[in-house]
Amino acid sequence: MKHCTLCKVKYDDSVSFCPVDGEVLEDDPSSIVDTVLDGQYQIESMLGKGGMGAVYRARHILLGDRVAIKILPPEVRTNAEWLRRFRREGQAARRFRHPNAVTVYDLRTAADGTIYMVMEHVEGHTLGHEMKARGPMTPVEAFEILEPIMSVLNTAHAMGVVHRDLKPENIMIGKSSTGEPVVKLLDLGIAKMREVAGADGGGATALTLAGQVLGTPHYMSPEQWGELPSDGDSEIDGRADIYSLGLVFYEMIAGKRPYSGLTLHELRREHISVVPRPLHEAVPGVSRFFGEVIARATSKDRGDRQATAGELAAALRGAIDLTTPDRLSRTVPDLPHIEASRSDTSNIPNAGSTESDLNAPTIMTLESSATMSAIQSPAPRVAAPSAALPAQGTSAPTPAGNSERKSVEGLSPIVAPADMSSSVTIPQAPKPQLTQPTRRGPMMLIGAGVLGLGLLIVGVGGFFAVDWLTGKSDNTAEVIEKKNLASNGTTGVETKNLGRYWLELLPESLTGEPVRVAGVVPLASEQSFKFNFVFSEDGYLYIIGPGEKNRLTAFLTAKPPALSGLETNQVSKDVGFSFPRGLENWLKLDKKAGTEDYTIIFSPTPLNDPEFLGAEANGEPLTREEQMELTSFVAKYKTNLPESVLNDQNANQPFMELKVPKVGPSGNPVVFDIRIQHK
Repeated sequence: MKHCTLCKVKYDDSVSFCPVDGEVLEDDPSSIVDTVLDGQYQIESMLGKGGMGAVYRARHILLGDRVAIKILPPEVRTNAEWLRRFRREGQAARRFRHPNAVTVYDLRTAADGTIYMVMEHVEGHTLGHEMKARGPMTPVEAFEILEPIMSVLNTAHAMGVVHRDLKPENIMIGKSSTGEPVVKLLDLGIAKMREVAGADGGGATALTLAGQVLGTPHYMSPEQWGELPSDGDSEIDGRADIYSLGLVFYEMIAGKRPYSGLTLHELRREHISVVPRPLHEAVPGVSRFFGEVIARATSKDRGDRQATAGELAAALRGAIDLTTPDRLSRTVPDLPHIEASRSDTSNIPNAGSTESDLNAPTIMTLESSATMSAIQSPAPRVAAPSAALPAQGTSAPTPAGNSERKSVEGLSPIVAPADMSSSVTIPQAPKPQLTQPTRRGPMMLIGAGVLGLGLLIVGVGGFFAVDWLTGKSDNTAEVIEKKNLASNGTTGVETKNLGRYWLELLPESLTGEPVRVAGVVPLASEQSFKFNFVFSEDGYLYIIGPGEKNRLTAFLTAKPPALSGLETNQVSKDVGFSFPRGLENWLKLDKKAGTEDYTIIFSPTPLNDPEFLGAEANGEPLTREEQMELTSFVAKYKTNLPESVLNDQNANQPFMELKVPKVGPSGNPVVFDIRIQHK
């Protein structure tokens, strides 16, 4: 069926013009309500309509699950390039999993040629409605809502996925399956599909497609408007999302958008050349630190913005902690796993359309009358790897890249040592205080594996500021097994199994499967991965390694650092211990060649001697006295040195097996070295 947008009268598909007012008739998306799609889904209501088609609430006839279905416009069915893009992007979206992103369940083509996407249904309302209902928010309130969104973006950007159309209408405030409030990001990856469709549509310019191709005009970055960044690369990257998110923050707190142009031409001029009034000047009570972080996020040139969404989150948290220490005391919150909500929403009133026809949300129900007072959906922290006394001959670190990062007031700046062979420093959000923040020693997180690797911790997800200090390289690093070659090792001695470990590699693209590896495996430089341990008994894990300027640093102690993703260093028998822990946190191979030694300590009981093992892992280098204590401790338990044996009987699930002497002192810690060699 077709309908007239003026008189709303419906006509048969064979009619092209309205006989009453002469308007061109358009397809009526509501005509499929109360019908069955593809023999599987009962269409219950239309939720919204935009440039990528209409979104419906539906129910699977056999299973009873309530889902959201996006049906794509008929005109795209003959666009071969668009369909290829849709398949690639759709597969990527389907594989993307994050507690705060709407899940894509299926991509299908019906017998009649209808192309549709089946997605998670979320009961709730958009951030746009929340803003209208609540009015201007405080920085803390805005941060609590958008913190999960920054977590999603941090993960997506690390995997090469850019949203491109961040706006309040694409952020959903709903409920999880447990009834707790949850924030969900909609339409991740969809804007790129619109861009391809528009480019092949013929006759349409980038400007006329601004709402449907590049984003929503009020939130589009200068580079999305066609302004060439200073780096000379016209490809849109994750910093465009950071710009848009900064504008959303501004609007939530100020109660109005920073740019108010009434035409596309006016909006383009404002985004490219007009600097809005600083948020801390426009809104009384907003701290200068917070305002400056938002100002940086909305910089005209992307090179001046925060490099990652995690860096933005860490800077905002640091600014908030300075002024409201009692409200936000955690440095990096935990991100709980939130199951997709499939609860019955039949009692929700019929949904309406979106405010704008520029872009329909992926899934949206009518805004409920109740508003959300607080969102508690913290993000995962990044775990820190380990280390032993540095091998003799190991040189001090050398810088490997972006060493001239601008520091954010309220955060410890990244420090690039004079020599940075295989390390990176990570600035910490300052402890709550009301005075000007002082510089803290940055925590250096170095990935250490029982399979010798050159590692450096990477903020693929955790909310903290990070500077890569690495660059692209064609070199490869090889995972090598390092036997513990002490004279009193396990050779010739009856052994028992202590545990096992392996690596999980992050695929280069969302369409790839994570790969589990162990033993001698060639790895590309800058490969992202994480460790997995399983011990055969309960115990506690401690990790010491070379930190800033190659100085010994305790990374995992009885009180893990805030960035570790761990609340405790305790491990349970036959229970996996992932390092780093968290959906988004990964380690990354360093670019620079080098060799580092690490020490891993497994103890059946908590350790307080050396004393620093029972203290907080604050990222500070060990003192000379602490290093001497560690040396004595290692020498004391050399008889428990294990050996590592590769088990690859299952080629898809290899692991390294740790074996310790079967006869010997029981209850003693097991200490073993890990040599990380990379080139």
